[in-house]
Amino acid sequence: MSQSFTDFHVVLANQTEPITFYVRDTLTNSLTDVAGTSSFNLINISDDSSEDSGSFTASGGASITHAGTGIYQYSFDASTYDEEYLLATRCVLENVTVSNNVFVKSVSTKYYAYAAQLRVQVDKARKSISDYIENMDRASTDPDIQLFYGYDDKHLIFYLDRGVQFINAIPPYTSLTVDNYPFAQYGTILIDAATVAALESQGIFSIDTDFNYALGGNSLVIDHYGKLSGMISAILNRFTKASVSFKQQYRTKGTVLHQVGPGGYMGAGRIYSALPAGFWSRFFSSARSD
Repeated sequence: MSQSFTDFHVVLANQTEPITFYVRDTLTNSLTDVAGTSSFNLINISDDSSEDSGSFTASGGASITHAGTGIYQYSFDASTYDEEYLLATRCVLENVTVSNNVFVKSVSTKYYAYAAQLRVQVDKARKSISDYIENMDRASTDPDIQLFYGYDDKHLIFYLDRGVQFINAIPPYTSLTVDNYPFAQYGTILIDAATVAALESQGIFSIDTDFNYALGGNSLVIDHYGKLSGMISAILNRFTKASVSFKQQYRTKGTVLHQVGPGGYMGAGRIYSALPAGFWSRFFSSARSD
């Protein structure tokens, strides 16, 4: 069995969108139609339960459309499936069975709105998403040449999820999501957190692609990683300061019972009343009489 890597796809909630997967010959790596009866299973990752399953042949099936040679699409109904799923397929070829997995996430319109703002910060130049968009004649024969120099919507959506996880991890711990995050008041903090996640990914990509070249007195230095590291440090420093102040609002707020006995000290009451909202502290005082 030849196991392919797991791809990922993001769909808008309450919409029906096709989820595409490709079938390749394990020897030539060229697109090929399935040879026998293949199967698919849509799995809810929250509890590993099967939401939909069935079979298909070279011409497709009940839920699978044959879009072209080796190109199949599953019709994903996001109005019914509104969580996170894995579309797992077992495609029968001439001699082997090939597995294709696609992680599918259904998101609200807020994700796309925030992703647009994130793109303004991390991808103002609108870098090429992939080579095959510029070379559509090659797409039918080699759809996997996507290099993603820039950011597709699905990348930005995942970075937003990572960003809100960064915020939740800062004490006091919270369970904020992209959907319920107070973006109107504190959107800059989430965008900064998502930018850090995006630049980290781009930095790792740079490690694989940066290089130094010298020959015959001519030299070429490609160094994206160093510049990205400096930018990450600057944004992370700003994010850390802003997010710590933001998270103070989520500290447990209690009540203070202040009792003053005979001859007690009244100044403590002034201290308590002067504390800002959301501030947590503990005081101990003692009175002494001679």
